[in-house]
Amino acid sequence: MSMLTPLKRAPLLHHSVQDALKRYVADNGFKTGDALPSEAELARQLGVSRTSVREAVKALETIGILESRRGSGVYVGAFSFDPLVEALPYGLMPDTTAIAELLDVRCTLEVALVERAITRRTQEQVAALRANLERFRARAEAGGPLDAEDREFHQLLAMNLGNRVLSGLIDVFWRTYHEATRQIDLVNSTPLQTYLDHVAVFDAFLAGDVEATKATLDRHYDGIRSLLDRQKGGTAGAEASTAS
Repeated sequence: MSMLTPLKRAPLLHHSVQDALKRYVADNGFKTGDALPSEAELARQLGVSRTSVREAVKALETIGILESRRGSGVYVGAFSFDPLVEALPYGLMPDTTAIAELLDVRCTLEVALVERAITRRTQEQVAALRANLERFRARAEAGGPLDAEDREFHQLLAMNLGNRVLSGLIDVFWRTYHEATRQIDLVNSTPLQTYLDHVAVFDAFLAGDVEATKATLDRHYDGIRSLLDRQKGGTAGAEASTAS
């Protein structure tokens, strides 16, 4: 097992301790749930105080790398998108350019995985999508918010892929976009068209038509791009779907 190297003191020592602990976990091939040496031993090897180690461990806990268990010790944490999902919406929501860039990443991934999603679709998934669209239609006709239905629809499309990155990005973008609507004018003025856009995606998905599913998804995202362009002062065409 590799050992930790004593650190040179710096103005932001706790950052150096964090970096050292991350390298230590990676270099030793530790897995989720593996125990690290005690805080006292970590401090001894690094040549720093236990307080510096404790602060670094707490910081790494917030991003899911380590886990401190009272009376037990420090362990490697379980991978989770939760820290990203919690922080990113508040960092990006006033910035329409950043939101548009995140949208492009999500759209690229979702469209690229369409063929695999169609190959893996199941009757259970199709039934869940049908039920989702029924709720979607009722909401749209009533002029109510479509947030929950829209979020669920995209999660259901990806449910059989087993891709945590895609699922995480869907949730990150959804939260970022809908938090942004509280600060900038991104209100959906065409809820029924948004519903119909999702129906078009579902119909192509159900038919097993890969290219049509990709095309309908891409057109669906064009509506959000148009709104973001208008917020950036750009010109846009006719009203289009605005939900994510």
